[in-house]
Amino acid sequence: MPNTYTLNCIELVCPLPVARTKKKLSEMQSGEILEVIGDFGESGENILKFSENQGYIVLKSQIEMDHYFIKIQKP
Repeated sequence: MPNTYTLNCIELVCPLPVARTKKKLSEMQSGEILEVIGDFGESGENILKFSENQGYIVLKSQIEMDHYFIKIQKP
């Protein structure tokens, strides 16, 4: 089972959640999973776009109103 990390972005607004997600993913090994949670919906959408554009695997994406939960695997 791959290592899973959690990145808490609650009370952070853009561009901080995307920047922190990018930094954490760059530190991870192939196959590891990052769970990102936050409470600024637009950041969640931007994290999704970034992840897909960079070739990461989005395992789960749940954005409801202002809250988001995104599970990303590093290929």
